Amino acid sequence: MDLRIGTVLIALGAVGACAPSGADTAPPPPQAAAPVRVSGPRGGIGSTEIHNDPSIVTRSVAAPVDSVRAALPTVFQALGIPQAGADPEQRVFGNPEFRPRRIDGERLSRYIDCGMGITAVPKADDYDVTMSVLTRLTPATNGGTVVATTVGATGKPRGVSGNSVHCPSKGTLEARIVEVLHRELSR
Repeated sequence: MDLRIGTVLIALGAVGACAPSGADTAPPPPQAAAPVRVSGPRGGIGSTEIHNDPSIVTRSVAAPVDSVRAALPTVFQALGIPQAGADPEQRVFGNPEFRPRRIDGERLSRYIDCGMGITAVPKADDYDVTMSVLTRLTPATNGGTVVATTVGATGKPRGVSGNSVHCPSKGTLEARIVEVLHRELSR
């Protein structure tokens, strides 16, 4: 199994195990700090922590896990997220690494924030973006399903050399997945 998939599965498993049934918001995801020390001529002048964790949002759906599991492939297809690397046995669906130009017909800046360019154009719309979108299903005690979606993204300038930047989720894709899931379940 790819290390990124394993890391995301572990994070999703921790969130799913901690989520109370009926939860509409995610508990804070575990923070993996990468401390950076800044030194000057007189020694340490401070420190900062950098967090590039993917966004994990948890929602409850009033449908059994088997019904939700059957609907998720259609949800991802409707949004234009290719499925690859999913693990149906672990109830994980999505794609750990793909390069979208749009999702659900929308510009990427609707879903992620890579910063703004000097002309006030969102960089997410001009960058080569690599995303991970994975959803894990957990049975809830009330007979419903806890849907935990993690979104991670990086972007870098097209056609020129440059470093990748972390592009945090705005939470709109996670909400859209649940919205389309509700629509599919009501059919």
